[in-house]
Amino acid sequence: MRYRPFGHSGQALSALGLNVSWAKLGRSRNAATRLLNTALENGINTFHLTSAHPDLLAAATETFAVVDRRVLFISLSAEEEGSSDPADEYRLEPLRERLRGVIKSSGLQWIDLLVFHANGFDRIPDRSWTFITALREAGMLKFTGATANDDLIKVAVDDGRFNILKTVFDIDTSWNKRHLLDYALAQGMAVFGHDFFPAQYRKPEAIVPKKGWLGLFGGQSIDPLAGRGTYAFLHQTPDWTAEELCLSYALTQPNLSTLFVNADDPEHLDSLVAVVERAMPTSVPAQIEMARFSAQADELANARKKQA
Repeated sequence: MRYRPFGHSGQALSALGLNVSWAKLGRSRNAATRLLNTALENGINTFHLTSAHPDLLAAATETFAVVDRRVLFISLSAEEEGSSDPADEYRLEPLRERLRGVIKSSGLQWIDLLVFHANGFDRIPDRSWTFITALREAGMLKFTGATANDDLIKVAVDDGRFNILKTVFDIDTSWNKRHLLDYALAQGMAVFGHDFFPAQYRKPEAIVPKKGWLGLFGGQSIDPLAGRGTYAFLHQTPDWTAEELCLSYALTQPNLSTLFVNADDPEHLDSLVAVVERAMPTSVPAQIEMARFSAQADELANARKKQA
């Protein structure tokens, strides 16, 4: 594992952080424990918990007990996973009860980062902010963050009360968004990335032309150049999966303090961690830019057809 400096805190965060989804783990304490242990064994020290369920907190506390708490960075969603109205959970009473369970009952001692959802970070009541400030002064909470993309990034940055911006960073991230991330950094915020693997590129049949399918199964493609100028290369690059290429590309962004990944099981996490030490094929950055340019050209052409 490689590590990146986290602002001026003096702490180093693992290049990959683990997003721990209680729902995706089937709400299984055993599954959570196995995944967390695998993460620690691979040198991951940065974690995000999407739930404050007692069983998940117990699994985390038990697993993390073998490590000096000071080298871990543990973040928590301010709302429960799957909430239909995150802002409703930002009221003082539910927020205070949630954080009491995490900080006091679980034994995690403190929360490094409390992350507010894009749908609600601008509706946190003043009473809740007063409580959050008190927690920070007491050393029970270190940082606050907001999840935001596109136009909401500037809103989160200009709010002035958030230390960390959590945002999607993938092969489709536009230059306009990169400028917004630079703006956040210039204002003293740290940037955490997540969701590096776009859903629309996960299935080969969605982006690889039929003439190139045969090569996916070990034979020679009918047309080796099928899909040139598109994202088909994600499924045609030898010894790399599409997910691994997308991850490798996202890791080239130096301004990300960490990049959160989702892993289905320990074996999946092992394969993602291995990407950190691999050198991305030199052709990939150019292929990504070509695919992005082609996609933009297609969008422009389609827009003109609609106007005609």
